[in-house]
Amino acid sequence: MAGTIIFASRAGRRVRQIHTANEPIREWMSVPFVAHTHHVPASVLFQAIGVRPLEPHDRRSVRHIARELNRPVSQLIAQLQRAIDAAEQSPGGQPR
Repeated sequence: MAGTIIFASRAGRRVRQIHTANEPIREWMSVPFVAHTHHVPASVLFQAIGVRPLEPHDRRSVRHIARELNRPVSQLIAQLQRAIDAAEQSPGGQPR
């Protein structure tokens, strides 16, 4: 019985990970949220869009950052996606 519960718990966690890993970047998401769901360091994503975090837990949305930089949201999302793709291809999780 305990083995079944452990297996079901692990399977459920894996399904949630797969679902969030395929979640497209939305303008309401914060950079740390995007980093967490795609398993990439937030610092890598902030660097990719050319922004220094305001504080250690910078929760500004992608939309908010784009507005501050006077850039299209779609451009920031594309830059974040390229950084995620590069990190996924790199063995250490850091873009090449």
